[in-house]
Amino acid sequence: MMSLKFVLVFLTILLLVLLSACERNNSQSEVTLSELNVQVRETPEVEELNPADLLSVHFLDVGEGDAILLVQGNYTMLVDGGPAEKGTTVFSYLRNQGIERLDYMVATHPFADHIGGLPDVLQRMNVRNVLLPMVYHDTPAYNTFLFAVENSGAEVAVPFAGDSFNLGDARITVLSPNITDEWENRANYSIVLRVDFGSTSFLLPVDAMREVEATLLDSPVTLSADVLKVARHGASSATTSGFLDAVNPSIAVISAGESNSFLSQEVLRRLTNAGIHIFRTDINGNIVITSDGTTLGVVVERQ
Repeated sequence: MMSLKFVLVFLTILLLVLLSACERNNSQSEVTLSELNVQVRETPEVEELNPADLLSVHFLDVGEGDAILLVQGNYTMLVDGGPAEKGTTVFSYLRNQGIERLDYMVATHPFADHIGGLPDVLQRMNVRNVLLPMVYHDTPAYNTFLFAVENSGAEVAVPFAGDSFNLGDARITVLSPNITDEWENRANYSIVLRVDFGSTSFLLPVDAMREVEATLLDSPVTLSADVLKVARHGASSATTSGFLDAVNPSIAVISAGESNSFLSQEVLRRLTNAGIHIFRTDINGNIVITSDGTTLGVVVERQ
């Protein structure tokens, strides 16, 4: 177990690190959804467009956990890595996609179902930048992850709301947490990301709960997005009606295990009643949403 002295020194260093690739940018444009064309097919078609012109967002089936891969041209970012037992699965998926390095790895918060698989990737793949949350959790899973980060040689940063950076032609904006936040539940320190590519957009609230949603609703940030990664695996502690109305997505993705202990029928009804296309990793397996900047195509592993 990590000593208290080491923890304090490590966290102090992290909080002093500036996100060199980030810059403050709060100006965002509203997204028009009227011409969104959703295509669902079981197997990918031969790409007619140059991959450099596309953004692909892969929602990996890691059971009851989260792992999201973003690829834009030659630039890559992994957001979370599922539980520890899925680390090899995540690494193998990356290699099968032809990925040999990650420009960014984001550990959204210190819960084991999100960061458990990341050490496996850190130990076996070149990772240039690691983004960490502003909160520490003294657990074997998180301490293992922190040691893996330290040994990886990656640049480390702690992002806050308002930070933004480019992933190729995609724009990544941090919506939460704020540097002044004080939450009782560590899940509310989740690094919430917005991804804009052309006129399409993705919102990734990870495990942020209704308290964070209320804060975002009271803020000037743009929440409307084409794709919503449903927070907390579809639990009733998130995805409130007001938040869903503000995001107004056409597609919702739920990362869930087959015996999910979080998924709420109330949330499912809310999504269904809003006419949103719902995709679930426990039903559809790996889910890949590709954008050419205007149109979204959805590829699922199984129907």
